[in-house]
Formats: sequence, structure tokens, C-alpha cells
Amino acid sequence: MNKSVTAIVLRGEDYRDFDKKLKLFCENGDIMRVIIRGVKKPGAKLRFAAQPFAFCNFELSGRGNEAYVVTGAMVIEDLFRVSDFAIFSAGCVMLEAAERACEIQPNRELFILLLRRLKDLLYGDYNPLIPAISYIQNAIHKSGYGYVYDPPVSNPNTVMELLACTENLSAKFYADEALIRRTFDKIATRFESKFLCSLVSKSYI
Repeated sequence: MNKSVTAIVLRGEDYRDFDKKLKLFCENGDIMRVIIRGVKKPGAKLRFAAQPFAFCNFELSGRGNEAYVVTGAMVIEDLFRVSDFAIFSAGCVMLEAAERACEIQPNRELFILLLRRLKDLLYGDYNPLIPAISYIQNAIHKSGYGYVYDPPVSNPNTVMELLACTENLSAKFYADEALIRRTFDKIATRFESKFLCSLVSKSYI
């Protein structure tokens, strides 16, 4: 059976000599596992579609209970050519949070929000941790574990004030780097506690 999905690549792992297994975050909020063949060969045409952050329309083929195989891919938007290590690391944390939250319960809102926060990360003028904080806290909220915040302030001085600012990223604000780091550590730890996991990428931040 053939099908087409729009998805973001969350991660890939080596499989056989030249293939990879990918985890895709699909636009309907599902996490899907697929195989992409030959992408470790020099000059492989689909190499671009096997990278984390690749946002593509994937053509798939599968039979019975076998994993789908990627037969084609078309880039929708270039979200994966990231050269800044801080931006890359913050993005990886978001991919991990999306994977964990939506493996437990698919959530289309978190797919849409991931696209928005990756664009904030790549094209906005934020500290890279700000979009990551926003995405992680929304993954917590949309999975049923929420806070009620006071209205955001332009110059937050506490973790809770900063979380009020990052929930929607709808207004400009200023926060010092130490507060941003404390807030990231707080919300990442809360995510790990709620979802019983470890966000491995946060160790690179």
C-alpha cells in the first residue's frame, strides 16, 4: 500500500549497510517509523530527507505489518541546515520532547507548534532556549499537566514570570541569561518527571 505523509524527521539510526530507520512526526500528530534505503551511499538522492529537522512530504510504500519504506521525498521548508551549535541543541531538545509526548498520545497541535518554534529558533532574535522553553511547557500543558499563569510582564524576574512570557511568545520581553537558564532547567526537569524520560540533548546546552 502506498501513502503520502507530511512530516518532520525527529531522528534517524543506522540500519543495515546503507539504510536508516527514521522516526517521523506526522502532521496529524502521530509518530511513525519508516525505513529509508541507500541514504548512506555517496551521492544518495534522498540523503536530505534522512536528517533531523527535515520537513518534507514523504512518499511511502508498505505491505502488511512491514515498516513503510520511503520511496520519495520533497522538501517543504528547509529547517535542518543549522550551523549554530546552541540553536541546533535547543532544536534537538524540542524534537525529543515532541517524540516523547506524542508517542504517548498523538497531538496535532504539538506538530503545528513545533513548526512555529523551530522557525522562531531559526529566524527570530530570541535566546535559543526561549523557543525550547515554550515548546516544552506547551507539550506539558497539552498533555494535561498545566499551570495557571499571571499575565506576562515585559521584564520577568522569576521563573514563573518568564514562563508566563514564553507560553505563547506573543509579546516582546527581556530576561537575563541566568533566569532563562534556570527556567529551562526547571521546565525540562518537569517534563522528564511527567513523561518518565530523560531529555538527552539538554546535556549539550
